Amino acid sequence: MKKLRIKAATFTILLLSLNFLAAQDASDTTPTERAFKKIDLFPAISYAPETNLTLGGIGYYYPDLYRGDPATKISNVNFLAVYTLNRQVAIEGYWDIFSDGNRWRTRGVAFYNKYPDRNYGRGNEPGVAVIEFLDDKRCDTLNYLPFDSDRIKLAPTVLRKVNPHLYLGLQGEMEYLWNSEPMLDNYGFAGADSIGITNLPVEGIRSGMGLHLLYDSRDYVLNPIKGTLVSFGTLHFGKWMGSDYTFNSYLLDARKYLNTTRNHTLALRTVANLRFSKAPIPMRGLSQVGGREFIRGYFKGTYQDNHVFALEAEYRLPLWREGSESKLWQVWKRLGLVAFAGGAQVFPEMNEFSFNDMHWAVGGGLRILFNEESRVNLRIDYALALDPNSDGEGKRQSGLYFFLAEAF
Repeated sequence: MKKLRIKAATFTILLLSLNFLAAQDASDTTPTERAFKKIDLFPAISYAPETNLTLGGIGYYYPDLYRGDPATKISNVNFLAVYTLNRQVAIEGYWDIFSDGNRWRTRGVAFYNKYPDRNYGRGNEPGVAVIEFLDDKRCDTLNYLPFDSDRIKLAPTVLRKVNPHLYLGLQGEMEYLWNSEPMLDNYGFAGADSIGITNLPVEGIRSGMGLHLLYDSRDYVLNPIKGTLVSFGTLHFGKWMGSDYTFNSYLLDARKYLNTTRNHTLALRTVANLRFSKAPIPMRGLSQVGGREFIRGYFKGTYQDNHVFALEAEYRLPLWREGSESKLWQVWKRLGLVAFAGGAQVFPEMNEFSFNDMHWAVGGGLRILFNEESRVNLRIDYALALDPNSDGEGKRQSGLYFFLAEAF
């Protein structure tokens, strides 16, 4: 394991070096910064039984590599830092940085989590039944096994522009999960199907590299009104990169933004994430449904398997109107409304996909415009899972999401 960690560390240093070189591409020109708000901050306060009270902050920082070229897009670094009264920590960073003239672009994620998670097992149906035995001889049934762990992840992408909207480059991903422990004191499994969850690997290092192709004609990165984004990436995880697991990943994420009227937007998204391996893939390496940015309404990992196919749509209706001097619009100019729907299915083999097995969710939310230059919003969403058994027999999942920037 020590040798694997050394390989993973070397791999990480290589990726960070590529990232740094891309960001420094414009250093030989004279800086000329644009005048706009450079940082947005907001407190992150929430409560959940798994975490107790959560305190921290979320925000966006906008580094400006403008260098006198008005065509350069505004870069952004999104960060989150929270601490819970159960002594759990989450520190996360996401970035999308452009050099002058958008010649180079680096994007990615880095985080450390010591935070509660859920293992729903593998498959397109909630087949796990975990029985928790309580102190007063009562018991409770869950369709997942809650666990705590330490997890670090680094996944940078470095891209070079080959035409006005097309980028080509390299991407990498390294994740290490350890100290995995169930959060239940006394529990058991309700059958052979449920105990199979113990065969799904959770801990270890997975590290891989691959190619990334990106077409991006969006007018704004964080909250587009119109344009297209098509992202296709490959990742090849192997022992030679310090990985405990060997498999190949292919991810297609296609988005279309239609300016329906004024500054309204219809956002459409299609995702296909395919993972191929002859050996077991770890839980965090599987294609997963759910979370704050992908099929809201389901907890991330409610459905997980080798492959996933998903569709999403969102209608964004800002109440503000550019250039209006009306006092009424001045009061409401930072508010907006959205409605969204999405569905996804996971499947172990390519020939097992069926539209009839899609899991759907719907929701709506409020938007508060934080930065007029970057158009970043504070989003408050509520989503309802339409699978009637997603939270156990006869119970639906739902989610309340409070975050900066759009889900897609």
